[in-house]
Amino acid sequence: MKTFFIKSFGCQYNEWDAARLAFVLGKYGLAEAAEDDADVIFLLNCSVRKTGVDRAMSFTKNFIENEKIVIITGCVLPQDKDRFTKKGATVWSGEDFTELAKILNINVSAANLKTNDYQLKTNLVPITKGCNNFCSYCAVPYTRGREISRPADDILADVSKIIQSGEKEIWLLGQNVNSYEFGFADLLYKINEIQGDFTVFFTSNHPKDMTDKIIEAIATLPKIAKYIHLPLQSGSNKILKAMNRPYTKEKYLELVEKIKKRIPEIQISTDTIVGFPGEAEEDLQETAEILRTVQFSQTFNNKYSPREGTLAYKLGDPIPWNEKERRWRVLDEISFRKSAK
Repeated sequence: MKTFFIKSFGCQYNEWDAARLAFVLGKYGLAEAAEDDADVIFLLNCSVRKTGVDRAMSFTKNFIENEKIVIITGCVLPQDKDRFTKKGATVWSGEDFTELAKILNINVSAANLKTNDYQLKTNLVPITKGCNNFCSYCAVPYTRGREISRPADDILADVSKIIQSGEKEIWLLGQNVNSYEFGFADLLYKINEIQGDFTVFFTSNHPKDMTDKIIEAIATLPKIAKYIHLPLQSGSNKILKAMNRPYTKEKYLELVEKIKKRIPEIQISTDTIVGFPGEAEEDLQETAEILRTVQFSQTFNNKYSPREGTLAYKLGDPIPWNEKERRWRVLDEISFRKSAK
């Protein structure tokens, strides 16, 4: 019997993919094992930052040298695929399980395996896959493709199974859950009607698609957490435009004010990126001022990393890494002071 080990880097979507993969491999007769004992090593890659890909390369190096089967999936850009294959790893799409069976030389068919047939050991439920926004720094549209929404009935079935398994917390996933094709607010109302004692969280939200109807659903539905992750990325209108983020800092602040007025107990977290090409000190200070003004419950501050194939890659990477680290510390200090209160 072959054994496997799965390592997931990056976002919660990769975590869900890892749970799905483990389920299917179990159906195929493979057993999970520690990484040093496994015959097959799966790595779910994250292409958001080059440093993440470098970390993945480092992780797989020893296994390839020890002649283990190493399979890379998750978010993989074409140039990263070439890097992995040149090292001796196999890159798999993550969707075609019949193809995976062939890679593993297993005589089974996965043609009838559907996502809503899975009983996964996870509290994560994807509602969309891919993204249509094409933020200039982001690789997701090139690795996950254009946005596709899952049928509401499949999502409701997944949520029901998770609740029946005893989980009390559900996370709905999507690169932009607000743009769910069949109506995100309507989906929240339907989930709220499911019997059981549970709370629903969701990530990530795009400010441009945060509608009054969604805000009202969060405000009024008892099973929907009073929490919103609302990525800012930058407080500078100049940088937001360069990032292809279709809102201004003024519109962002108006949205936050509207949310807080309707849901006084709301917790709002955010993402920022420092060191984007063209970011000057005054741009950084504009971001810092928004962090001070909004007082986010949590802030995930990131250093810009160029990814070949994205629009921002053409802008180069003119800001040195040590300067990015300084700017990161500026925002992190504000975030830390808030979380320490």
